[in-house]
Amino acid sequence: MRNVSLVMAMSIGLFVTTTGTFNAQRHEDDKRYWKVRKEADKERDKYYKERNKERDKYYKEAYKERKEYYKEGHKHGFPRWAEVHRYDSRHHVYFRDYNTFYDPYRRGYVFQDRGRWRFSPEVPSFLVGIDLGRVQIRIIKDIPISRHPEDFYYDYEEDYWD
Repeated sequence: MRNVSLVMAMSIGLFVTTTGTFNAQRHEDDKRYWKVRKEADKERDKYYKERNKERDKYYKEAYKERKEYYKEGHKHGFPRWAEVHRYDSRHHVYFRDYNTFYDPYRRGYVFQDRGRWRFSPEVPSFLVGIDLGRVQIRIIKDIPISRHPEDFYYDYEEDYWD
């Protein structure tokens, strides 16, 4: 029993003396570590500022180009009425009063002409003088965007569209 307690006391003493030397050595390493860390943080912050500045510049220029591209009269531009209705071209739109769809997949309008569905990449002639930003619309989320909305017109009850 005496040998066991002697061995325990020696191992505890050895542990205490070795951790003390390690701690003293670590303290010097800590100073060096924090100095290097501080410099690295400065470098990282500088990098992020520069990157954000470049990104902001890119987005500003891209926005200008997009705005220029989609000016009024551009053949494949974003419709003028879309911004008023906060429309993002992920779904079909139905203009209730005019029995007309906007199909973003084909970038055009689908309307009935003498009982048949017609497609036009331009605004149909009967909608030319109308401010489409002020008319009631219905955004159709349950028809896949790659499908033609007129194919589903008769599947719904009349009350759905009106």
